[in-house]
Amino acid sequence: MVGTFKDSIDGLTDVSQDNRIANFRLRDIAGSIMNDQRICKCGKVPTASKVKVNRHINSSKAHYSGLQTCGSVWVCPVCASKTSEKRRLEISNATTQWVDLMGGEMLLVTFTFPHSKGDSLEELLTKQSLAFKYFKGRSAYSKHIRSEYEIKGTIKSLETTYSEANGWHPHVHELWFVKRGLSIAKLRKQVYEAWRAACIDADLGAPSLANGIDIKSGDFAANYVAKWGLDYEIAKAHIKKGKGKISKTPFQLLDEYDQGDSRAGALFREYAEAFKGKRQLFWSRGLKDFFGIEQKSDQELLDEQVEEVVEVLTIGYKDWMHILKHKAQAYILTLAELRSKHEVYRFINELKNTEPAHSRRHLYVHAA
Repeated sequence: MVGTFKDSIDGLTDVSQDNRIANFRLRDIAGSIMNDQRICKCGKVPTASKVKVNRHINSSKAHYSGLQTCGSVWVCPVCASKTSEKRRLEISNATTQWVDLMGGEMLLVTFTFPHSKGDSLEELLTKQSLAFKYFKGRSAYSKHIRSEYEIKGTIKSLETTYSEANGWHPHVHELWFVKRGLSIAKLRKQVYEAWRAACIDADLGAPSLANGIDIKSGDFAANYVAKWGLDYEIAKAHIKKGKGKISKTPFQLLDEYDQGDSRAGALFREYAEAFKGKRQLFWSRGLKDFFGIEQKSDQELLDEQVEEVVEVLTIGYKDWMHILKHKAQAYILTLAELRSKHEVYRFINELKNTEPAHSRRHLYVHAA
């Protein structure tokens, strides 16, 4: 039934609708791996007697209300997409103020270190955290770099990718709010020397000058950080696509697991356990207050209703169970955006009288 519906909307959906369908599918896959986590209930378990479909008045995009959400930016593609977009807007607000109103400049600084296929992701993250503590706490940065370049503050973003050649590759992007007109070549040398010493002392080994530090100016970063700008690179780093077939994001591992690669599922679970409880974005002390941005948790951002909405339809519990059985949640929203209310209800009624297509049973094999 869902397959027939997919054919009926072929060519009518936009990028956001296609992304939503993909994210809902990946959330189901993540739930099949993390079967003891909140993600299993995310977007499925009602919090009231009826599930509502609302539509934004300005954008006409539909969404559900009255469902549990997990709020995880690490393992849930749906919550990650929603939360990261709102975090992106916060960063965009700050960067616009700093550059356009205060005459400053933005730098994107990327920190990496040596790693190999046999390294444990959890151990790498522990050592990386220690290296950053050394880097930020020592005088090379705290007294010299920060004062010389008048760094007002920073926003740190944590992410990782995986490759068959080199294993896990955790790294950090930092957005630096600095004065305009500095020498990037000089700054890169100073940052590299301080970062190299921190990595050695944290037992990470010495990063090379070519790979350990990368610094991009906000004025020249367009080709590097994608069309949304510098703020997009920071806020949505962990949900980007990997580089070709070499580097894979955790959400790409979900896709490979769905295609039958049980090892990809084991890698995703290792990632989920290593990143559990960590913050995806970290603003330096006082920076949000400086730009007048309110402190909000990921869950608060997820629950926040910023656009005016209109209720499109309500779905009773029994009908919702049929929608879940057919894994048609994303398609209901797409239908609510493209067709009339009557057609949405007709589709739901057809689901009730149709057996769901058999789906492959996921078999998770834990990594040895």
